[in-house]
Amino acid sequence: MMRILLACLMCEILPISQAFAIDGGPIYGGGGSAPVPVVGTYAGVMLDVMTGSNNLGIFTLSVPQQGLSSGTVFIFTGERTFSGPISGLADPNTDKFVGTLQGILVVTSGSATIETLGFHADGSIRAHVRLGKGVGIASVRLVGSAHVTTTDNRGSPDCQEDPCDPSMMHCCKVDTTYQVRGFKQSFSTNG
Repeated sequence: MMRILLACLMCEILPISQAFAIDGGPIYGGGGSAPVPVVGTYAGVMLDVMTGSNNLGIFTLSVPQQGLSSGTVFIFTGERTFSGPISGLADPNTDKFVGTLQGILVVTSGSATIETLGFHADGSIRAHVRLGKGVGIASVRLVGSAHVTTTDNRGSPDCQEDPCDPSMMHCCKVDTTYQVRGFKQSFSTNG
């Protein structure tokens, strides 16, 4: 008789306890719904969505507890290399990063490095901080897209859109869309 009474009580208690359960638990990776700590240092690549374009970007990004995120980007196109800063915001509630980037053409001649203002790259990045597969700090991933416009204004201040002919020495703008793939290197922003 006692077993039947206990069984009947358990039938009532178990569904009620499920209703009052607290969501959460330990984070083991693999895309849980718990928020991901966005503060830290990241590194990553920007892969051109157009296959065979020879365009590639690499970046580092520091996301502090307070203030703007900052970092450095290098963009390699088929003909030129651009270097410059990334600035943005990381929202800890939505795990989203939104930022801008700028790059100036880098020319190396012998042992001297010259930055040329006639060429520049400007763009934006939108990414999500997500848990990937695995365990540990590198399982925190940065996934998104970047849109970059490279401009050659040596020949004219009136720029023309793609396609451009560099031999004509007129201003050319080339738009490129990248996939952003990064990973967390450290929970600290001090390197």
